[in-house]
Amino acid sequence: MILSDEQIADAVHRARRFSGAYTGTAGTLALYTLHLVDMVRQLQEGNMTYRDDNREPGTSEAERLLEVAQATVRQRRATYGPPGEHFARTAAMVNGLLGDRLRSPLTAADWAQIMILDKLARHQGESKTADTTVDLAGYAACLAECESQS
Repeated sequence: MILSDEQIADAVHRARRFSGAYTGTAGTLALYTLHLVDMVRQLQEGNMTYRDDNREPGTSEAERLLEVAQATVRQRRATYGPPGEHFARTAAMVNGLLGDRLRSPLTAADWAQIMILDKLARHQGESKTADTTVDLAGYAACLAECESQS
């Protein structure tokens, strides 16, 4: 089946509405949609061949998780900018709100760690989502980037 340029553009438009506006499952599904549209384009242009699971034989779930996390980090960077900048802005806002209660100001790397803890707290509650491991890997990558810049 060949998709028209209009159909592809419509799918991208619809997915982007959610990828920048929502986090969690909606954002992850939007990311998967954008990834799928890209795969369809590559298939139609002959730049990719289809395989049943689109993985190398022997690819583990851990490797698949890291591939999805990498795509998520790229998409979030395009939407929100580098994590160091985004987390620094957020930390500055929290510092402004809680500055008189903190011993020292929070850094971007501190905020990445807080996001990891927040995701773990959500996962331990009743609102557990399937994308927790992807988000944790993504926040860990953001933490590594923030720490490399400080």
